[in-house]
Amino acid sequence: MGKEKIIPIIAIAILLIGTFSSIYVYATQVNTDTISINGESYTVDDIFSIAEPRSFESLNFSGVALDDLILKTYNDCASCHEYTITGEDGYQKTVTWNDMKNGLLTKDGRAVFSDLPKAFRIRDVVKIEAV
Repeated sequence: MGKEKIIPIIAIAILLIGTFSSIYVYATQVNTDTISINGESYTVDDIFSIAEPRSFESLNFSGVALDDLILKTYNDCASCHEYTITGEDGYQKTVTWNDMKNGLLTKDGRAVFSDLPKAFRIRDVVKIEAV
């Protein structure tokens, strides 16, 4: 008699947790059609027309140079700042200007640095800002 009552309650609880998890993930998704660079929004096509191309043959990545992108979109002293790069999922890393010189942004929105560990690779970049 006890199992007959507990099993449906557990099943309903699991369904409710799954439903609320799906609603939360859907509600917190960010639009990745644009990337915010120092407060200005740019599409990926805009970014690839602004900055010079770069590739890391050893890492098998190609895209645009992050340092060139910042120089062309930022009016202040670009080398005077550190930069926080944020992904769609909220993952963020702060890098120095020297790191930006060895970084690129791929067509699929990934920031990659040739001289930093894989932990500094940010997927689905939505924001780059000076700190």
